[in-house]
Amino acid sequence: MKKMKLWKRWVGLLVGLTVLVTTAGCSSGTNQAKELVDFKIGYLPSTGHLLYFVAQDKGYFEEEGLNSELVLFSENNSMLTAMEQKKLQAGALGSTNSILYESQGHEVTIFGGAMTEGHALVVKNEVVAGLGDKADLTALKGKRIADTFGGTADVVFRQGLINVGLDPEKDVELVSAESGSAAFAALKNDEIDGAILFTPFRKLAENEGYTILSYSGEVAGFENHPCCRQVALTEELKANPDTYVGFLRALIKAYKFYQENPDETVEIIANYVDIDKEILKQETYGKFISSNPDPDKGATLAFYDAMVNLNYVKAFDLESGINTELYKEALDSIVKEFPNDKTYQSLVEYHKQAND
Repeated sequence: MKKMKLWKRWVGLLVGLTVLVTTAGCSSGTNQAKELVDFKIGYLPSTGHLLYFVAQDKGYFEEEGLNSELVLFSENNSMLTAMEQKKLQAGALGSTNSILYESQGHEVTIFGGAMTEGHALVVKNEVVAGLGDKADLTALKGKRIADTFGGTADVVFRQGLINVGLDPEKDVELVSAESGSAAFAALKNDEIDGAILFTPFRKLAENEGYTILSYSGEVAGFENHPCCRQVALTEELKANPDTYVGFLRALIKAYKFYQENPDETVEIIANYVDIDKEILKQETYGKFISSNPDPDKGATLAFYDAMVNLNYVKAFDLESGINTELYKEALDSIVKEFPNDKTYQSLVEYHKQAND
C-alpha cells in the first residue's frame, strides 16, 4: 500500500514538472513562436527610402511581427499596380503620384511619410555666368530644362517659376525626361541648359561641375515639402490596422537609428543604392533633405493645393484620404515604452506641428 502511494506521488511530481517545463517554454518563446505576417514593401533605389533599408537591416520589421520583403521598382505606376493586385502591402510613392492616384479614384490612403524635400534645379555654369549671388530662377528665361513630368519637383519648380514672374509654358521650355537618371544624363546634351533632379542625382551633377541654382525647399511655399508618402490600399488599412501600426513602429525605430548612427546608416543604404558612400552621406545628411515617418498632413495638403492651382488635379477631398491615426498610435506606444528618449520626443513635437 505504501509502495502504491509512493508511486502515485512520483507520478504526480513528474506530471507537474512536465507542465511547468512546457508552460515555461511556451511563455519564454511567445514572441519567437508568434507567426510573422507576410508584408511586401515597394521601394525605389533612392536615399529617400532609407527608413525601409534601416528597418529591414536592423530587424525592426521582424520585431514588429512582420515577415518583410523589400521589392524594387523603377517608377510609381507599376508599384501602384502591384499594390492593387495585393502583391504589395505598402510602398513609398511620390507625393504627386499619391495625390493624383487618389484624385483618379484609386482606393489608396496616405498613412505615413518618407523623404522630405531632396530635389534641386541644376544648370550649366554659363546659365548663371556673371550673376553671382543674384542668380535665381529668373535666369531660366528662354532656357531648355530637362524635367521628369508629373514628379514632385515638377510641381515645385513650375510654381517657383510662376513665383518669379515666368510662365513655365512659354518663358521656359521644359523637356520631358522619362526618369531621374534620364534627366541627369540630359545635362550632357548641348541643347539642354539644366535639369530638375532628385537625390542623389543633384549631388552627382554638382560634383561634375554643374551649378545648383535652387533647392526645392528654397522655393517659397514649399519649405519642408513632402516627397514620398507611405501609401497602402484603404481596405487593407481598415482590415489590418495593428499590422500597419507595427509597420510604422518599425519606421519610427529606423528614424531614431538614422538620426543617431550616420556612418552605419550610410553603410546600410549602400546595400540598396549603388552610389559612392561619400555622396550617399552628403545626400542623406546634407542640405534640404530629411527622412521622417510622419504623414505630415499639413504639408501634404499644402502640396495638394499647389497641384490644384497648377491644374494637375481637380479639387477633391484629399483630407479624407490621409490617415494620421495609425501613425499617432504607433508613436504614442513607442513613447510610452521610452518616455525619456529625446529623438522620439522630437517626433512628438513634429507631429503636433505637422498635423494640427
